[in-house]
Amino acid sequence: MDNQNPQPAVLVIDDEAAIRDMLSRALPRRGYQVDAAESGEAAVAQAKAKEFDVAICDVMMPGMDGVATLKALKGLRPGMEVVMSTGFASLDSAIESLKAGAYDYVSKPYTLDHIFGVLEKALEHSRLKAKVSELETANRLKSEFLANMSHELRTPLNAILGYTSLMLEQVYGPVPKEQHDALDRVLTNSQNLLALINNILDFSKLNAGMMPVFLEEFDAGELVREVARTLQCLAGQKGLALAPEAPASLRLRGDKTKVKQILINLAANAVKFTQTGGVTLRAAAGPDGTDVAFSVSDTGPGIAPEHLAYIFEKFTQVDGSVTRTHGGTGLGLSITKKLCELLDGSITVESRVGEGSTFTARLPAAVKPPDTDILNRPAGAAGRGGRKVLLCIDDDPEVLRLLRDSLSGTEYDFCGAVSAEEGLALARQLKPFVITLDILMPRRDGWSVLQALKSDPELRAIPVFILSILENRALGFSLGVSDYIVKPFDRQTLLEKLRGQERLLGRR
Repeated sequence: MDNQNPQPAVLVIDDEAAIRDMLSRALPRRGYQVDAAESGEAAVAQAKAKEFDVAICDVMMPGMDGVATLKALKGLRPGMEVVMSTGFASLDSAIESLKAGAYDYVSKPYTLDHIFGVLEKALEHSRLKAKVSELETANRLKSEFLANMSHELRTPLNAILGYTSLMLEQVYGPVPKEQHDALDRVLTNSQNLLALINNILDFSKLNAGMMPVFLEEFDAGELVREVARTLQCLAGQKGLALAPEAPASLRLRGDKTKVKQILINLAANAVKFTQTGGVTLRAAAGPDGTDVAFSVSDTGPGIAPEHLAYIFEKFTQVDGSVTRTHGGTGLGLSITKKLCELLDGSITVESRVGEGSTFTARLPAAVKPPDTDILNRPAGAAGRGGRKVLLCIDDDPEVLRLLRDSLSGTEYDFCGAVSAEEGLALARQLKPFVITLDILMPRRDGWSVLQALKSDPELRAIPVFILSILENRALGFSLGVSDYIVKPFDRQTLLEKLRGQERLLGRR
């Protein structure tokens, strides 16, 4: 929307004069500024001369048809939303239009109230896209700045650390005791500064989604003992007991370096804030063997209940006096939480003021690679005992995790796919009770998958629920979907729709 002209600008493109006249009269009464074009060629010329917020474009026009006009407009004005309209609706034209970038697709004849509603949603979608783009740009620039700043600071700091260490080792000649003590303080503070810079660099990488995961098999118990040995000297300087408790052998598959960083962050924090008593590091297999719980307990001051809610937020420490006493950026626990989530795990804290705290990181015993993690139960287990299988096709692993957890403890089994091809293969293999389908997926979108499902004699009877941020209900129902769920969704809504579908199938 033009900042100097608060009226949304709409371009009506239709070879029917009656349609152009109707919308040209009706839309200004709703606060829209309207221009009209009788052909695709005329519309492109007008879009070159003026910026429009939304276009309503007919599909069937002589000369440049609607889809060609849509592509030209999106190439010229990527931020403009385009709503396609036609009296000859078909699955192929709808899919082609949406693939080319149309926001929505309406069938003639339509009422003014309907077109007003579609326009409002298109404008809101445009505003949200602009805001998201603005926030993503700001976040990216911030992360790039933090990463660049961290790298620039590390270069001279490495020289300071290196030469100070050489001087302490008397490589350049004898060092008097007074100078040795001063150099030792320089080295200690330089190491602390390097740790802070590394925290900032890790945070910027995690925030930008640039932190890779490297999988290997390792012994969790041995890792706990290794971390305890690493921090033993630090704890000993404060007179604290540091005890590892873990089975002799506890194998898991994950990113050992990141699990070690999680443990060091938690244990170093515990040592830092504990003045008397001790710190205990534990590792134990979960009840069903699918996860491993790493916990760090201390006898420190504890955390007040009102602070627990934001203890994992970035740049947060319990209070200013603690920050001044112990230092730090306030990023350590935020980084630890993000690392747990990166490894498909979680972290919790229990604490009592005056008694101490226990931080517990629960990580899967076998982390799957992020690009192939479809969060399936084994295909052979799905649907056993007459249980019904829900297949979710969505490229977002977070949505798959949420659906899996939403179905936990219910009468339904879950299976997930992160791509269209994988989803279609699983649909043929499992013949699920219901398929939930995202629309906005890379390479092959949801409308294309829907077309493939409805064109396959073996799959066309399977109910399909659209699960998307896009609210194209009319189009979805016209193409044969059974229900439509707009993200974000809640567990109760999902279960109600699944059970409603079950009742509907039972009546057939």
